[in-house]
Amino acid sequence: MSRWTGLLALVVSAVALPQASVAGPSDAAAPEDYAMTPEAVAPGVYAVMTPARDLPSRENLGWNANMAFVVTDDGVLVFDTGSSETMGVALREAIAEVTDQPVRWIVNSHSHGDHWLGNHAFADSDPEIMAGSDALARMEAEGDGWVENFREMTEGATGDTTPLLPNVAVDERITRDLGGTEVVILPSGGAHSPGDLSVWLPQTRVLLAGDVVYSDRAPSVWDGDVAQWIDLLDELIALEPAVVVPGHGRLEDAQALDRLQRYLVTLWDAIEEGVEQGLADFETVPLVRERMADLIDHYPGFEDKIDRSVATTYPAVEAAVF
Repeated sequence: MSRWTGLLALVVSAVALPQASVAGPSDAAAPEDYAMTPEAVAPGVYAVMTPARDLPSRENLGWNANMAFVVTDDGVLVFDTGSSETMGVALREAIAEVTDQPVRWIVNSHSHGDHWLGNHAFADSDPEIMAGSDALARMEAEGDGWVENFREMTEGATGDTTPLLPNVAVDERITRDLGGTEVVILPSGGAHSPGDLSVWLPQTRVLLAGDVVYSDRAPSVWDGDVAQWIDLLDELIALEPAVVVPGHGRLEDAQALDRLQRYLVTLWDAIEEGVEQGLADFETVPLVRERMADLIDHYPGFEDKIDRSVATTYPAVEAAVF
């Protein structure tokens, strides 16, 4: 396993199920191979949902994260662009089926390659591309590695990609008027990963969450800060969103936020119980599994992630206890 394959196994949380018939193993997918169907979730707001639940493969063409876009009076705001330039082209073509407005703004939720490698597909419209500064630094350092990793894991399906980095850093909560649409950009404080951003649309009460929200898939916690994530969810719950577009999983409402917070609180509390009993991290796993038993059905993939989730959260809990 290469270093980048190992990285993706750690940080990519879910990927698509098969979307189309696939050519030979050395052939890159074409934009039309990605069955992207924009789903109107509110006036002018569209989600582009993947049925992703597992790691990238040749069969699923590497489509592994949800995307969204907002049609304003003066252009389109895109939230995340996918795992490759070809995937970004597929998204661009899906947007064109809805509106002839240009893409003027892009928000990349974070630095994991499944959320931003499609940026270059929109280069011709010279968009403002926003990301957290910590995420931007990672993108610059790791972009080529992400491209190669997706190509390796999909046996070439994601093809060639020219990484296009964000050009605007956002590290504080800001509210902007984009083409007559009020857009609030919310940094997470590094909840899921350094530099996470979400977008809140107060006029339609839609939350474009990125990976700070998982719905029907166990969350990946090892690149972030679980305590901060729990606090962030208080902020997101207070928004009372009508629609939540998660980074991975199905469309949800505000109940997804309460459920995810309960998952993270239970994880933290169970590890804390183990620390106080003097258990090592690996000895705490059965206790955590027992305490979280009533949540497992809501989060497929739990068993695949629980050992690593405990191991990476344990040091923070231990530091908090002592």
